[in-house]
Amino acid sequence: MRRLEELNIKAIDESPPSLSVFPLQALPCQTLCLHLLSCAVSRRLQVQTKTMMKKTMLPLQLIVMVCLSYGQADDSTNQHSTSDCSFGSFSTLFSGLSAEVGNLRREVEDLRKSRNTVGVAFSAALRPPTQDSQGYGNTGPFQADTNLVHTHVITNVGNAFSPRTGVFTAPVNGVYYFTFTSYTWKNEANIGVALYKNHEEVALVYEYQDKGDNEDFASNGATLQLAKGDTVSLVLPSGFQVTGNAFRNLSTFSGFLLFHIEEGQ
Repeated sequence: MRRLEELNIKAIDESPPSLSVFPLQALPCQTLCLHLLSCAVSRRLQVQTKTMMKKTMLPLQLIVMVCLSYGQADDSTNQHSTSDCSFGSFSTLFSGLSAEVGNLRREVEDLRKSRNTVGVAFSAALRPPTQDSQGYGNTGPFQADTNLVHTHVITNVGNAFSPRTGVFTAPVNGVYYFTFTSYTWKNEANIGVALYKNHEEVALVYEYQDKGDNEDFASNGATLQLAKGDTVSLVLPSGFQVTGNAFRNLSTFSGFLLFHIEEGQ
């Protein structure tokens, strides 16, 4: 019995031995029978196990292959869908960014032009050729229209106004504003001044003084669109006079650039 138990334990722990391991003459009859039965059962179990594994693995392999194929197809579809969605989103984003960049470029260009545009502004006052003890003196009247020369410069940003000729020359295309004030104080003289663009009158102010009226002011102004090189000046019409002062700015001529205009606008 002890020998039988040892054989059973060995049969469990190891693979079933072949018949050649145990010579028939070395085993008792009962032991031999038990051993043969154990070997037969073990072999039968091995064969059945292999057969079942083969039968089971084939469907499993097919299922795995189908799942993998479906997964790849689904991934491909998702990739195309995601790719299409991503491309559409990127295209929309790129278009928006391109438009924004274009706007920023235009703003930067406008700022650059604004910085590069020379500031233009001037004010000048009339000084009489001769004056009395208080510094007053008259210009005119003359028999012909005469250009008024405001020789005393108060402001001349951009140096577009000439105190020698009294003429303003536009340095850039743009819209400008001009204003002028004239003063007279004695001799019951008529006061009158005209604003000229190039050689054309665009604004006029005048007043005929009544008897005993020896002091008057007259003012006018105009907004002009000028091309580079256009001129603006004040003209004293024939028969009129204007009074200046050597110490005070009474009769004045002023102008400045409102905004720059590109060529062709």
